[in-house]
Amino acid sequence: MNRTRLRQLLPPALGLGGLVIGWWLLARQTPDSILPGPGSVTARLAETLTGAAIWKDTGFTLINVMASFLIALGGGTLLGLWIASSERIERLLHPLVLIIETAPTIAWLVLAILWLGLGAGPPILVGASMALPLVVIATSHGLRQIDAGWMDMAHVYGLSAWTRMTRILIPSLALTLSGAASGALSVAWRGIIMAEAFSASHGLGPSLWGSYLYGEIRDVYAVILWIIVLGLAMEYLLVHPARQFIRRRLQHE
Repeated sequence: MNRTRLRQLLPPALGLGGLVIGWWLLARQTPDSILPGPGSVTARLAETLTGAAIWKDTGFTLINVMASFLIALGGGTLLGLWIASSERIERLLHPLVLIIETAPTIAWLVLAILWLGLGAGPPILVGASMALPLVVIATSHGLRQIDAGWMDMAHVYGLSAWTRMTRILIPSLALTLSGAASGALSVAWRGIIMAEAFSASHGLGPSLWGSYLYGEIRDVYAVILWIIVLGLAMEYLLVHPARQFIRRRLQHE
């Protein structure tokens, strides 16, 4: 492992290590019925992962997360492009984006259950509604940062709309959108877990809520730990490498 890679990994590792130490110290002063220690929770998680139920619930949740994320990324990008195309369109759609952004998550969940019933629909709608404004705002703001000279030059040389999109707009937005994608994935992940707990029969949300209802405190923390591990894995194995790849490509162009 080279030194550059080590410098990249060391701060997150130290942060996680400090968090675990703080958890351990706090657990020593707290009853297990409220806060079991990291060793006990990790052992329970390892035991849980040997069963099929946790993997089935994980699969359901990941499908919901990816569905809501793709809806937010695709819809948010198109909506952001539309907003940036005209000040009149921006004034028209800004209240809509603001409503989506400021409405409480629980309000979206109640409406989603009313509209779609119980099942996978409400979690996907809740996740998409939480992630969409981030992508819309990043796209519209990113487009406004593009040098107007590039677009004027494209117009002078008669470049097609497709060429402008692929050679100017997308490269200029790529890094901005990759950052927005990280935030969108994070909020969609949290929103879906919460929505699943109250509207779905499968997924990590029902697993977490059911463990709490039955008083299985170690299971509660084990599921939370698993949710955190999955969230970190998506960030460091999916989003972060994609962002680094985009950054390297832009530097070489």
